[in-house]
Amino acid sequence: MDLLELRAVVPGPRAFLDGTDPTTGEPVRSTIYSGHVRLARREGFRGVVRLDDLQEFSVFLPDSLPYPQPPQALSVELSVRRFRSTANIAAVHVGACDERIEVAADPRGGEHRWLRLIFRTPVYSHDLVELNYRVTAQSR
Repeated sequence: MDLLELRAVVPGPRAFLDGTDPTTGEPVRSTIYSGHVRLARREGFRGVVRLDDLQEFSVFLPDSLPYPQPPQALSVELSVRRFRSTANIAAVHVGACDERIEVAADPRGGEHRWLRLIFRTPVYSHDLVELNYRVTAQSR
């Protein structure tokens, strides 16, 4: 059983930017998704957690546009929005690592493909952690 559980994925404003690729002159459209992911300590967790333990999460962006073809470029940024510890925070690592964004098949079995965010986060002494995300998808 994992220490943290996913409580919410809250989308923020989505922005569209139109431009031109400077090397080819072709039109480029960037879609920027933002929001946050809320993780909280699982009630009833029984187990041992080491200082360096990491837990992986995978979430679909709730406001993702369908992508029949993968975008030409994808990027992701994660930052800490809020954190609450259950112990001395001098030994606590907070944040995310190994973050990546990918286009994945619809988990409900539909024909569309959606953006999925994958990351790992430290769990030692974590009671609540919220991570802001910003994902940029660039298409022609």
